Amino acid sequence: MIRPRKYLLVALFTSLASLFMQSALAWDSVGHRLSAAIAAHYLSDGSKTELIRILQQHPRYQQDFIEQMPASITRGSEEGRRRWLLGQAAFWPDITRGLPETEREKYNRANWHYIDGAWLRGRADSQGNTYIGVAPFDDIAGLAIIDTSSAARVDNVMNALDFNTALLAGEKTPMPQRAVALCWVLHLVGDIHQPLHVGSLYSTQRFSNGDRGGNGIATDDRNLHARWDRAISSSGVNANLEAVLEQHSTTLERMDEQDDGDWSLWMQESRALLLNTVYTEEMKSTIARTDNSSERLREFNLDENYVATMEYHARLRLALAGRRLALWFEDNL
Repeated sequence: MIRPRKYLLVALFTSLASLFMQSALAWDSVGHRLSAAIAAHYLSDGSKTELIRILQQHPRYQQDFIEQMPASITRGSEEGRRRWLLGQAAFWPDITRGLPETEREKYNRANWHYIDGAWLRGRADSQGNTYIGVAPFDDIAGLAIIDTSSAARVDNVMNALDFNTALLAGEKTPMPQRAVALCWVLHLVGDIHQPLHVGSLYSTQRFSNGDRGGNGIATDDRNLHARWDRAISSSGVNANLEAVLEQHSTTLERMDEQDDGDWSLWMQESRALLLNTVYTEEMKSTIARTDNSSERLREFNLDENYVATMEYHARLRLALAGRRLALWFEDNL
């Protein structure tokens, strides 16, 4: 239920949802494959076997998995094939954007990847939006897990996780549906750990409708959202996996005592990073200074310190996503 709010802003957000997702993918292929690889690292053999058994019932398993598998993976080890398949499954919801129209309509869900920064539930008890010269919007009381009963009611990453985890864990769910839900769970757990998918920046004039999670802020190489999406792309999956396990293995191994599978907590972590790190003071002060003028907002140079911090947090967020996936799979399948 939505508390009283500026109706115009609600309508504008809805109308801009499609535009937002045309340019926002959350983590790129490397990012999603990394979280799946971390999950695979911590999963038992039995759980990995079960996940592959479910995935093999995917309605597009032949076209989007078997036919896309590199020859080197096909000829390699069984463990390598399982890891590749889980990585492809984690990236598959982004692949659906490029499917033929009839298939795209069946599987692509643009608004499942992100959430309005004013939407609150559980431990996500503070907004993820940054406001410059404009009063904060009223909170949105998020739909409770028990109320998410059909795909028609799913409109953001939080209740998409509610919906797909229920499908995947449901023993009576038809296997093709479970396989599609598996892809979405792998993907959405990654998405909710991407800070620019849980809030936006708003200002009086320039960003009166929001910056679409950083898509409206240009940097010296792509926009801010794209920079975070691709933060670790140049290193590839294997090198990033090694770096994550070397740097964070102690933290990840202890998480079974600390993490209870509450994605509202994961979203709140992402919002804290968004509010405290992603938007720099230089960005905010420049936007405030030029907001009511015709001056074009300049590109922001992300210096070495910012890039190093971004890469560190991207690896850590994806590491947490992967470990949390493994814990959820072990507990629920």
